[in-house]
Amino acid sequence: MTKYPALLAALCIAACASAAEPAAPAAPPSGPVVELPTVKVQERRIKAIDAELKRIDKQIAVEKKKMKATDLDKSLNGDKLAKSAAILGGNSAAHMEAVAATRVALLENERAMLERLKFPRTAEDQALIEKELVNLRTTRRHLDDAAKQR
Repeated sequence: MTKYPALLAALCIAACASAAEPAAPAAPPSGPVVELPTVKVQERRIKAIDAELKRIDKQIAVEKKKMKATDLDKSLNGDKLAKSAAILGGNSAAHMEAVAATRVALLENERAMLERLKFPRTAEDQALIEKELVNLRTTRRHLDDAAKQR
């Protein structure tokens, strides 16, 4: 095959020997050593927010299904019937669709706020986000009760 098998074997042995030798240590960096500030990661808080996000995603899916009233709901809670039965506290199917759409919008806003709460920039930013979350949740809770909306 080759004319010089001994030469080929010697080259292979030399290449293996040079690969087995340890590399020379790197020279230490010159100049002042810069020490970065320590970062404290609180995994518990982020995991709690992720669990809350998962719960909100499920609620969004449920409310999106309610945004489209069924035929039975439309026939039982039609606009004409709902106006005459308003004294009993019933709402029309169109009103319930609008409430569900509002809930979806509020839930999506809450989800966005929770995403921002994962990594707040300052303590004031975190307090502002938490205050806004409380307001969103209160508004969503009082959607069905017309007296509390005023």
